Amino acid sequence: MAEQSNIPAELLQAIQRGEARVVDLTHTLGPQAPFWREGNAPSPFHAKDTATYRRDSYFGREIQIPEHSATHMDAPRHFDPAGKSIDQLAVENFLTMAVVVDVSAAVRSNPDYRVTVADLENWEKAHGPMPRGCLVLLNTGWASRWPSEKQFMNQDAEGVRHFPGYSLGAAHYLLEHVHPVGLGIDTSSIDYGPSKDFEVHRLTMFAGLYHLENVVHLEELPPTGAAVIALPLKLEGGSGSPARVLALVPNEPPARR
Repeated sequence: MAEQSNIPAELLQAIQRGEARVVDLTHTLGPQAPFWREGNAPSPFHAKDTATYRRDSYFGREIQIPEHSATHMDAPRHFDPAGKSIDQLAVENFLTMAVVVDVSAAVRSNPDYRVTVADLENWEKAHGPMPRGCLVLLNTGWASRWPSEKQFMNQDAEGVRHFPGYSLGAAHYLLEHVHPVGLGIDTSSIDYGPSKDFEVHRLTMFAGLYHLENVVHLEELPPTGAAVIALPLKLEGGSGSPARVLALVPNEPPARR
């Protein structure tokens, strides 16, 4: 098993020296964002101006949104009644090294693809053991469908959603061999679209993991070596929260001539 996945000071110093870049992994949250909803229900995003420049000399709004909106974090309490709520999660786990598993090629021929144990083992053969306590991110290529809700949710005539996710076997493998602090994906759920029982949610949230869903720009991250900062709202008792998610990515060294 690899060492604990803390952000090395060298990476933070590289940001200051301009030797690393920041990648925003967050979709814009607004009324046009795809939402998990049934039928033709209107967008659950509501914003109302509470102050205007003309009337008040400043601008402000009141907003109403679901906890699980756009790029967001799921807390264990989302599925585990005894799990931690979003305000109870250890903030140390919001800053961690990330690994990115790319299954976008498989997804192109199968929108219901679920990452397998073999995918994870092949990743480790190529890149070495995943570090203990890391954040595992699954790049399926699905973020390119945003912001079209029709394409992103990909519902068939019976209302069944079709998009990729983690398999239960892969989730068991990660819990047993990697002990990650969280799982992330560029779709609206770490369980694949047709799931009715959300078995990966249940397994991993009862194990105390958080989830990041609807992330974007994972193709800009290397398989290993990037760090992620994921900051949800500190909502009392929350099952989740919209989050601003950033990645710190070392610059590639210049090619030798």
